Amino acid sequence: MAASVKSLGAQVQAMTRDWPQFQPSRGLGPRSVIWFGDLKGLGRTFHISIEYGLPVKGRQDLYRVMPVVRVLRPSLMPNWEAEEEAPLPHVYFEPPDIRLSPLCLFDPKAGEWDASMLISRTTVGWTIRWLAAYEFWEMTGRWIGGGRHENAGVEKDIENAA
Repeated sequence: MAASVKSLGAQVQAMTRDWPQFQPSRGLGPRSVIWFGDLKGLGRTFHISIEYGLPVKGRQDLYRVMPVVRVLRPSLMPNWEAEEEAPLPHVYFEPPDIRLSPLCLFDPKAGEWDASMLISRTTVGWTIRWLAAYEFWEMTGRWIGGGRHENAGVEKDIENAA
């Protein structure tokens, strides 16, 4: 039996309780929300957005499949010479500005997140871990955040297009 989808109201209420620094705003589509707030990685504070919308039949927008997290500032800095994960680690590359690409926080094919889960209890903690791994990657060129890649050639495709 499938678990029940959490309502937007339940998601907003949980975020307000667990992460009061996040302010909800009306999302870009119906039955959606975007939160804006600050999270700290290893040393810096990042301003991020989390966009989420309830599943809608016939719509495959990424934010309706899973929470979409973006770092708004400071901007992610591509490193084409990084030892691993060049030019940016664990993101869903999205042109025209790859610095705003959604973060890859979990493995969707492994069922690590679904709409019955609270974003405040999953996505926010995963984002903090991603930010810490990103700061380490900035310093060393090595990604310690784990994960796997669906298409290992994506980074080179992006590099060749730049």
